[in-house]
Amino acid sequence: MRKTLLPFLVVALATGLACGSGGEATPGDEAVATPAQGLDSPAADVTDPAPAATTKPAPATVKPLTCQQLQTASLGNAAQPYNGYRDPIPLLDGAWSGEDGVVVRLQPFCAVGELTGDKAADAVVAVLMDGGGTGKFWQLAMFRNVDGRPAYQTMVEIGDRTPVEKVAISAGRARVEYLKRPDDPSSTVDVVRRTSVYELDGNNLVEIGYFDDPA
Repeated sequence: MRKTLLPFLVVALATGLACGSGGEATPGDEAVATPAQGLDSPAADVTDPAPAATTKPAPATVKPLTCQQLQTASLGNAAQPYNGYRDPIPLLDGAWSGEDGVVVRLQPFCAVGELTGDKAADAVVAVLMDGGGTGKFWQLAMFRNVDGRPAYQTMVEIGDRTPVEKVAISAGRARVEYLKRPDDPSSTVDVVRRTSVYELDGNNLVEIGYFDDPA
């Protein structure tokens, strides 16, 4: 009899343990297992770090030219010879003297500003060329800003015995104010003050307009 009841008791005991001692389970009473919310758990609320902001480096700022730099610049280049001189003429303290007797001097009328559109301030300066005779030829020379150094760009003729009184740069244009004889020979005035406006077109300064006032 003992041999028969022992296996039966083992089976009954195992069945009771499986059911638990709390009674029958009802729908909705099942426990929902959740992983531990510790730092080592993959389900921990850990926010991925935001990606580092990427910004383009700011472009290097090119120093504007100064009128003082032009005192030791050169007039003319291979593409734009100065007054027919084959080689650029080097200025020393703003002046140059040729073997042909020509003297070139930068005048105090100078302006610095943007003309080429590259956001590097350029420069224009009045130039007087004296050939030794009665002619005194006034010009306007432009220097381009190349890494903060002046590079001759071009020159325009203002006229013979037409003294420059003012040079300015604004809105990407160069303005030069000078005295000249009126274009109309019947004019009642002897001298007019002309303001000419120039704009860079390719490699050349081109006059886009002017206006006259009595001097």
